[in-house]
Amino acid sequence: MKLTAGLTYWAKANQPPPRYPRLRQSVSCDVAVIGAGITGALVAHQLVRSGPSVVIIDKRPPGTGSTSASTALLLYETDTSLAELTRRHGEKNAVQAYALGRRAIGQIGQITRELKIDCGFRREKCLYLASDAAGLAQLKKEVSLRRQAGFPAALLSRRQLQAQFGLRFPGAIYAPGCAQVDAMRLTQGLLAHHVRRERLRVFQGTRITRIKSLANGVQLRAANHRTIRAKQVIIATGYEAAPFLETDLVKLHSSYVIASQPLPPKKLWRDRCLIWETARPYFYLRTTADHRILMGGEDEPFADPVRRDEILPAKTKKLARRFRRLFPEIPFKVEFGWTGTFGESQDGLPYIGARPGAPRILYALGYGGNGITFSQIAATLLNQICRGQPARDTKLFRFDR
Repeated sequence: MKLTAGLTYWAKANQPPPRYPRLRQSVSCDVAVIGAGITGALVAHQLVRSGPSVVIIDKRPPGTGSTSASTALLLYETDTSLAELTRRHGEKNAVQAYALGRRAIGQIGQITRELKIDCGFRREKCLYLASDAAGLAQLKKEVSLRRQAGFPAALLSRRQLQAQFGLRFPGAIYAPGCAQVDAMRLTQGLLAHHVRRERLRVFQGTRITRIKSLANGVQLRAANHRTIRAKQVIIATGYEAAPFLETDLVKLHSSYVIASQPLPPKKLWRDRCLIWETARPYFYLRTTADHRILMGGEDEPFADPVRRDEILPAKTKKLARRFRRLFPEIPFKVEFGWTGTFGESQDGLPYIGARPGAPRILYALGYGGNGITFSQIAATLLNQICRGQPARDTKLFRFDR
């Protein structure tokens, strides 16, 4: 599947990815990871630190699929509110899902510091806007639930929101605990770090066509008929896994993003916090290390790449107009515009773990607006599974939930 179109900001901000070899001879390992985007990189990082031999395979150069189009907002909130998750899965499970997200963001920050990966990781506050009166009622309930669960959050009134941010909305939740990152650079940094230390093998230009379960492992067959034998395989192919899943598990959408020219820092909004809203679909905003503004939204159900790409110019203009209505005093000039395909589950949670009947084939599918946060959760849980340890939190993300 053609996952992206247009010129992404990250393509300019980063050096061309290092080239890794194709799989030219059959190999064996403890764990094979299919997918060399941010999910596969975080999963592989967690695994190699624990000792197993790991191979990553991708048909593209690492980080050049959906990862290259991500705006990389690291949110612990899911696209589904805490109240709705509580209704669906119970209060304990809903709170645990949010708590795992907060922990995962901290873990990503720790990884970047330990490995000294310059990927723009920065802790941010988050401003969650009430798009209308119904949204404000939702946020009042939400802030109460968050406080009860121990998640710090403040509810801003219309007057406070306008005074502090210049935004005209009925209200908003203002809360710490989020972050932002350059996902493409983090992906490439993680892989390069472990390849240099000969703890990881990476193969690009290698398309896996078949996965076969064996008595004591799995066998992966590539398009060139080479094979990889492993004790376990982890599928971290993101939205390209959708064709292999039941149709009701994930819905594909197209999202559109614009990036401004660099701006004087004093022109940006207070705290440079992450911004999103209660409306569905929603817009989302962040800044970059070189003081650009990224704005995404205008989501549509995914039909086909041709249709998605044809309307990119119109969507770019709509997003730019929307931003100027939000912040008329900021001189926003579009320099980049792109689109990408993403997926979401019915309850806004990822799918992590094995499917019934195939315990050696594991999945790390972080569907939703905070997919990178889900990727780190998956890295922790799948590492526990591969080491034969209890991974109790996988019950929150099982396929048959």
